[in-house]
Amino acid sequence: MQLYPALRASMGTWTYYIVKMRMREVATEVQFGSQVHNDFTLDEAIQRTINESRVKKGIVTYLTGRADHFFASLVVAAIGGAPKFFPVRMADDPQYELFKDEEGLDQSFGVLRFSGTQDYYALDGQHRLKAIKTLLQPQDEADRVEPPDGFADEEISVLMVIRPSDAREDEWLKSYRRLFSSLNRYAKPTDRDTNIIMDEDDAFAILTRRLIAEHGFFKTDDRHLESLKIQTKGRPLRERASHFTSLQQLYDLNEILLSTPIRNNLGWGPQSLPDELIQDRNKFKGFCPPEPYLDDLFDELVLYWDAIIAAIPDLQLDPRDAKNHAADGSDDQVADNTLFWPIGQEVMVRVVRAMLDGCLASSNNPTPHELGDVLDPLGRVNWNLHAVPWRGLLLVSVLDRRRQARKWTMRSEDRKEATSTAIRVLRWLVGLSELSMQEEERLKNEWLDLLRLPPTESHDDLWEDVAAMRSRILQ
Repeated sequence: MQLYPALRASMGTWTYYIVKMRMREVATEVQFGSQVHNDFTLDEAIQRTINESRVKKGIVTYLTGRADHFFASLVVAAIGGAPKFFPVRMADDPQYELFKDEEGLDQSFGVLRFSGTQDYYALDGQHRLKAIKTLLQPQDEADRVEPPDGFADEEISVLMVIRPSDAREDEWLKSYRRLFSSLNRYAKPTDRDTNIIMDEDDAFAILTRRLIAEHGFFKTDDRHLESLKIQTKGRPLRERASHFTSLQQLYDLNEILLSTPIRNNLGWGPQSLPDELIQDRNKFKGFCPPEPYLDDLFDELVLYWDAIIAAIPDLQLDPRDAKNHAADGSDDQVADNTLFWPIGQEVMVRVVRAMLDGCLASSNNPTPHELGDVLDPLGRVNWNLHAVPWRGLLLVSVLDRRRQARKWTMRSEDRKEATSTAIRVLRWLVGLSELSMQEEERLKNEWLDLLRLPPTESHDDLWEDVAAMRSRILQ
């Protein structure tokens, strides 16, 4: 016999019970659908495939690495066991008589009894269940992970759904399948913007929010969610928008800037604690580092951004003027600018990181003067999107079928290849890459193959213009 203190509740056509179980009970007694019902036909297969990587690299790591770990309720279906609920009436105890007439209290509390012959399986939370079993009941001793102290006795809430005694098993299994499908169909993970705004463990999210709050280039006097500098909902930027970049893009740029060779090779975390260095950058995002380490990362990030902003005068342009595909810089208009679009920002920041890696005498504690010297060539690059090497590569000419006219738009087709080529061209422009004649010819042909210009424009002599820009930058 098994007894559980329980709270009875109802929703829709379902009556269910809220109970608590120890982790060891969950590991031992709650099974997966295939273990409870052995028919593997499509009609009976009610459990989705477990993602082992998500369990081991994500949830198990979270449970073992975070003292404040916490799970939402499991939804568990019970089959058999002659379940019976014994309600506790408020009026039966004089000290609760004051509440006996309160609607929703009387008859809601009680004890749920099972005979001990029941089977449980998870309708929702199978990955959490697998993580609990991995820690407490590993199938392979070679993969054993030591659970946190006391984990077996920790408690989790369980929403238990029980088949009524008068319901046929085959019909009730259909109800279970429908409930399982509904729980997973309508569950929606938080979007990436929300994660960056809310995450208190991911160092890059914390640093990105702090940059928006404190750095003069990014901060705003308004609420951060309504920032005029940083778009906080969605990644694509619109023409003539006031935002320099999006929250997601700034997060990614910060991650690139802080990914120094030392961290990539030796790990993330305070160097004074080598045993705690985290080799995997994605795993590092799941654990909030000590405050002094965060402060050091922030100071380093500010140093980088200060140097970039000082080196590239175009960054002082008004984003509303610098994001206009129709503006080519003629007639004293502000030209559409590479640095105010995500693809151009990625190209620039990846080359910045490469310049710092290749040209600094030491990546430890560089001075503003040293950074300025290294990044100085970027200030002589022509960032006009309508100029080489960007025109036709990042900004492409396409046919507007509705208007039957050509228009300029940011590249979407072959975007990865175009970005990679743009990075290699920029590295060559600023003198970071020295190419032999054969290597330069290959880069030229790769660039020319990706160009998407209006049919009336010739490709002839365009690479000569790129080479001329390199000469001006390096003179």
